[in-house]
Amino acid sequence: MSRREPTLRRLPDETELYWAPERAALAALDASLVLSIRALKAAHPMVEEPGEAPGSGEPLLLLVVSLLATARSLHELIAGYDDLVEYLTRVDSPVAARAPRSLDDDMPF
Repeated sequence: MSRREPTLRRLPDETELYWAPERAALAALDASLVLSIRALKAAHPMVEEPGEAPGSGEPLLLLVVSLLATARSLHELIAGYDDLVEYLTRVDSPVAARAPRSLDDDMPF
């Protein structure tokens, strides 16, 4: 049985980027991770087959397994960061209560 493939989350909008501009770079990194996982699985489908774990004589496949685990872990960390930033900047949060509803709301013209 194959592992569930990570999916790309929704990209942050302008207001979300106003409050946490680092989310742009993290969204780009996350998209790269998701595509890298898909590419590695396509190039080396045997690494996810039960009972087909690479042996010590297969250094490329061992590296692929390590890359997949690291990419999935980083994907989950980015998702956790994004969820926490979303929680901290939501409309009913004390921090977000001072925020303009959109970037245009603070413009006098």
